[in-house]
Amino acid sequence: MPRAAAVSFAGRTKWGEVLGNLVLAALGAVLLLVAAPELSGREPIGLWLLVVYTAYAVAVTLVLAAVVVGTSRLPTLREATLEGRPAVGVRSWAAPWWHANALDLGLAATGVALAVAGLATGGEWAVVGLLPGLVGLWFAVRVALVVLGRRRPPALWLTDDELVVDSPSGRSRAARSSVRAVRSRGRRVVVELNREATREACPRPWRHGPLSRTSLVLDATDIGHRAADLADWLQAEVAGSTRIGTARAGNAASAPRTSDRHRKE
Repeated sequence: MPRAAAVSFAGRTKWGEVLGNLVLAALGAVLLLVAAPELSGREPIGLWLLVVYTAYAVAVTLVLAAVVVGTSRLPTLREATLEGRPAVGVRSWAAPWWHANALDLGLAATGVALAVAGLATGGEWAVVGLLPGLVGLWFAVRVALVVLGRRRPPALWLTDDELVVDSPSGRSRAARSSVRAVRSRGRRVVVELNREATREACPRPWRHGPLSRTSLVLDATDIGHRAADLADWLQAEVAGSTRIGTARAGNAASAPRTSDRHRKE
């Protein structure tokens, strides 16, 4: 079946993201310019750690801005292999995902370092360092869940017999035959099921909201298809009987249409 139309990543959407990242980096740079001249060797180590984290956050945000400038097309539907089985699907753009995880890693390291510094100093600093230490541990668990595959970037995979949807809340699976309806809701693709999905869920404190067992939701914000077009494609695919392995030749021959702007639904 024809693929969903691809859209370019340009115009206000792209340059708005560039501007937003540059503004955040500029705010961080202003904080560094204000704080750095006040530092001396006698300053509490906690202040030094906060300055180091701010410099790190500014650097990774500038890297993201540069990546956005150099990107003209977000990921689109492609043939893939999922757990050894042929599949068709799409994974969201990696740059914002890894930027967020880089910031999480920095917050984890900073929070734990502040706690260790407080304990080493002793007295009231040990108590003061407790809160950032707990915050650092919370972010450290987020990073560990990404490494373990329990938190995933948004993605959708369709095999011969199964629909798999990834999100920061985990991985959800449903039999292809259990899909009742597919629709778009803003920037999301919502799949309604007539049977419960199987979840490999992220632990509750690190989930993004409650999980429904009778629907799957894909955040299509950083995907190179409009949510409505992707929903139409998926509805047509699950309604048909063509197997993934035999449909690749026909799909490859269908050239996607290209829009002049990537509009987030």
